Amino acid sequence: MIRKSHRRSKRRPAPNGGRWFVPAILTVGVLTAAFAAILASGLTWPGASTPLTLAAQHEQRADEALSNDRDGSPGLERAAIENAKVLESAPMTASAWLRASYIRTQTAGALDADALRDLDMSYRVAPLGPAVSRWRLRFVFENWPSLTPTIRAAALNELRVFAAYQTGSGALVNSIQNPAGRLAAKLTIRHVYMDIAETDATTAQRADARIAEM
Repeated sequence: MIRKSHRRSKRRPAPNGGRWFVPAILTVGVLTAAFAAILASGLTWPGASTPLTLAAQHEQRADEALSNDRDGSPGLERAAIENAKVLESAPMTASAWLRASYIRTQTAGALDADALRDLDMSYRVAPLGPAVSRWRLRFVFENWPSLTPTIRAAALNELRVFAAYQTGSGALVNSIQNPAGRLAAKLTIRHVYMDIAETDATTAQRADARIAEM
């Protein structure tokens, strides 16, 4: 008599243990794209962004309120309401914290404690930008005497990275009207260019030219 085998067949394990881990990328807000528009009469908030999410739609409305009524409190009030909605839905949006600081500064007439808190939050969310860097650097160096030591350190670090990897740092420095802020930015960028010249001989002449333009 032939006995039937009762041995269980071994199943081969599925590749990677049968598990596939697919990372999910969450969009927490769209940073405002245009941060370089500055009027000759003073530092103003840049134009509206393209709405892609609910938070971005509120950002666009806030930007439109600031652009259409730059000198009136109703515009600032509308912008503050829309910007608060951005932070409610996307609290990690650096441009919204920066906008809050700007609105508060325009309302109070100075960079007060609330404006400094919002500016500090913009650095906590995005310490090196980069999307907000160009406008934020102009904003902080225009208000250099009013900044806290923590914000100053963050701004200098952001400026170093901006000067090393982005274009237009010389023009940025030359656009700063505040004497103390302009001097601090100019010295920082000069050190960046000098370090580049010392470590990379091929870019030494380019660095010297940049320093001469400042």
